[in-house]
Formats: sequence, structure tokens, C-alpha cells
Amino acid sequence: MKTILCLILSLGMAGLVLAEGTIAETKNGIGVPNKYTLAWTASTNGIVSEATTFYVRGEIARVVLDGTSTGATYSLTLKDQSGVDVLAGHGVGVSTSAVSCVVPGVIITDSVTTNAVPFVVNDLLTLGVTVAGSNKTGSVILYVK
Repeated sequence: MKTILCLILSLGMAGLVLAEGTIAETKNGIGVPNKYTLAWTASTNGIVSEATTFYVRGEIARVVLDGTSTGATYSLTLKDQSGVDVLAGHGVGVSTSAVSCVVPGVIITDSVTTNAVPFVVNDLLTLGVTVAGSNKTGSVILYVK
């Protein structure tokens, strides 16, 4: 019985260790598109790994990345519950010299035009930020149709 209790406690504590940094979430659900803001603060090792507390539902039409306070190039992912980065790699090597705007999705090219087909989500999303710097802040704004 003691072994089972220790195992349960250690597994519970392991879940706590995985979350790093913090995010503050806001949702503006008045009309379409919905606007979701994830304001993040990195832990002392420059990492954020935190899931949203509400489901993001719909097509991701545009994402604004603002980490200008970090003073360093950083990387971020926004993964659905299947582990797919819904930013499609657009969060790698984000420059802090300006706010970035990306339109993530699957790239489709015919002989004339290149388009991005947006990702559809209905999940809790996990924000992952790396090399941001100790206690640095930033935000991710999702516009979802």
C-alpha cells in the first residue's frame, strides 16, 4: 500500500514539475473572429510550458507574437492535445526587434499561387517558450474564426 501511495504522489509531483513559467489568459468572444490572448512570463531558466485552461475552437486565422521585452531571439510552440504545433513552425527564432504576425497552416501551392490553409482546433493548447531569458514576458494573440 505504501508503494502504491508513493507512486501516486510521485506521479502527481511529476506533473507539477512539467509546468514552467506562467500564462495569463483572456478571451474576447464578442463576434467573429474570437481573440485569445496568452500573456506569458518565463521562469528563471527562460522557459514557459503551460496549457490553457479553456478550449480554443475554430480556424486559426492569424497569430501575433510579441516578445519585445525579452531582448533575445526566442522560440515558441503552441501545441494541441495531439502534440501538433498549430503555429506550423512559425514560432522558431522569433526576433524581438518587432512584433511578428504569422498566418499558420498547411502550405498549398499550385503552379501560380501559394496559400496557407488554416489549422482547425478544438483543444486545450500548450504554449511552449524557450530561450526567452529569466523572468522575461511576452504575449501570443490568436484570432480564431
